[in-house]
Amino acid sequence: MKKVRVGVIGAGVFGEIHSLVYSEIPDATLVAVADINAKRAREVATRFGAEYWYDDWADLVSRNDIDAVSIVTPEDKHRDPAVEAANSGKHVLVEKPIATSLSDADAMIDAAERNDVKLMVGHILRFTPGYVQIKQAIDQGSIGEPIWAYSRRNGSLVQVKRIGGRISAIMFLGIHDIDLLLWYIGKDVEQVFCESIKKEVDRAFGVPDFSWILMRFENGALGSIETGWGLPEKWADWKIPGDWSAFAADIEVEVIGTRGALYFDYPPMMVMGCDGEGFKFPDLIHRPRIHGRTEGGIKIELQHFIECIREDKHPLVDGKDGRKAVEVALAAEKSSNIRAPVKLPLI
Repeated sequence: MKKVRVGVIGAGVFGEIHSLVYSEIPDATLVAVADINAKRAREVATRFGAEYWYDDWADLVSRNDIDAVSIVTPEDKHRDPAVEAANSGKHVLVEKPIATSLSDADAMIDAAERNDVKLMVGHILRFTPGYVQIKQAIDQGSIGEPIWAYSRRNGSLVQVKRIGGRISAIMFLGIHDIDLLLWYIGKDVEQVFCESIKKEVDRAFGVPDFSWILMRFENGALGSIETGWGLPEKWADWKIPGDWSAFAADIEVEVIGTRGALYFDYPPMMVMGCDGEGFKFPDLIHRPRIHGRTEGGIKIELQHFIECIREDKHPLVDGKDGRKAVEVALAAEKSSNIRAPVKLPLI
């Protein structure tokens, strides 16, 4: 089969990464990049070998020589390009979260189903080796029935400043862990309770500094997620070695079952260094640069998307999976505001 011809919509930090990885995947060709910042779109397109660039995503979507798109726009700007791409017969990979409202998620799912195209959500942890190994151990019965899971994802203040508080840490960071625990436990969530702390980040950007989420699953299992912005700006702020990809987060996962337990944590990630810039913990799992190429979870994720198109396979994480994670995140935000548990499904 010929290469899958891809366009990337959104040329921010992660849109650049998508463009880079597509340019390195043998079965894909990066055709075009779009961003409302024309200079940025042209810069990313030129750097990674795309022939075309646009300051309007509609121009990219209208091209007949593009088979699939990656949508890497701000979280509340996913619906329109996803729906129009599906209506144009293009397969869609949308970065997490799928949307910031259930109505937007439903519109995207409906468009993909009506037009018989793939809709995949970029929940990268499902493709990142350490997290996948935990899932494989659960599925093989290593720990019996999982009854408790904990996940922590605390980000740097650099992140909230970069996005200007446009979205809560629950929806920006914690959405990863919500999807992860849904995947691990394998059941729907029936109730969510969330408490948040509002200090410096809330005063500056109008979103909580930290949140703690308690999820009760329909089979009685419990899940807990800690997420927020508070790590210092110098966290993962080194300049050299340039190939030591920085990962500005403090993370941990623990899954306890009826017959055992599984663990994952960072930092460090098996390698660390210290010099005049301080301690350094390179990212070895999400997107490390190895011999001049990007490896890890992001490459595996985008390769999976391309394989689903070439081999007509169903994506590992589809629109409905993405919707479930958003529903839990919205319930957590509501619970944090009203200081009371919230039942699912949301009405």
